[in-house]
Amino acid sequence: MDDETKREDRRVRYTRQVIHEAFFELLRKKSFEKITVADICRHAEINRGTFYLHYIDKFALLDEVIDEALDTEPPYEERLHTLCQRIPASDEYRLLYSDPETLPRVTQHIVDRGARQMVPQIRERTGLDEDQAWLVFVFAVSGNLAVNNQMGWKRGKRFNEMQALLRDFMEGGLDRIRLR
Repeated sequence: MDDETKREDRRVRYTRQVIHEAFFELLRKKSFEKITVADICRHAEINRGTFYLHYIDKFALLDEVIDEALDTEPPYEERLHTLCQRIPASDEYRLLYSDPETLPRVTQHIVDRGARQMVPQIRERTGLDEDQAWLVFVFAVSGNLAVNNQMGWKRGKRFNEMQALLRDFMEGGLDRIRLR
């Protein structure tokens, strides 16, 4: 890679970082729905053209930030609790999980990422068809995220107890389906 390309890559990374920081600053103050590209640009001290060089809209930015948040979490097979022990890795990422307008998109990203691994496992264990197994997986992800949200995303004894309870609930439910 030549020096010009390195310099350009550094500028791209810096610009994206500034945009992300501005986005999270705004998300601390107001809901995603109320955030505009103009707000992001103003906070990032960039012009709209620069924003649109990197993202087609605020949803593309949101998708990138969600993917970064999910990339910081362990793969499903390395988790200690249930198939969805999603605890945001930082306070910034926690904003994505607690905003009612961004949580459905976070949930969809989690489902999309986990379905390839988990749906075949659910099918094998239960004998369900692909659509049924996918819906069971969606239920598990959505329910676990809702419980974590109600608990304020705080790890500790109560969290561990609840995750064990949810795991037992899911395991028992999957066993019951298999026995039908």
